[in-house]
Amino acid sequence: MILHSNGTIGYWVDFRNSLVEGSCYFIPYKDRTIELLKNYSVEASQEKVINIANSYAMKYLVQYNAELDSYKAIGNVTLISDDGELIIISVQDMDFSISNENYDIRNIRMNDWVTIEIKGLTLWDEGIF
Repeated sequence: MILHSNGTIGYWVDFRNSLVEGSCYFIPYKDRTIELLKNYSVEASQEKVINIANSYAMKYLVQYNAELDSYKAIGNVTLISDDGELIIISVQDMDFSISNENYDIRNIRMNDWVTIEIKGLTLWDEGIF
């Protein structure tokens, strides 16, 4: 177990989902021990948004860049908060929350397809499986 800079205790792991394989920080549900090669239902978050831009591609994509330890994702905006301070970008079965504190999102609209680049992908075990 490792204490992460965000104050949580978890593990650095290699993972795979339907779109990508890569490395991330994994936080188990209520400190339970993780099992290798087990499927987990997780929520995704990121430490930092490097870039966000409108995308002409309208196909979900997640790419891991091992050299930079970052991810590039293409998805569509599925939620904008009433005050416009938070958006949710859905990338097939992964959702990313991005706030105005992290990046300027004022020009992004509902259903826009966007490309995001992030660092510090964290997967939070939901304790479902």
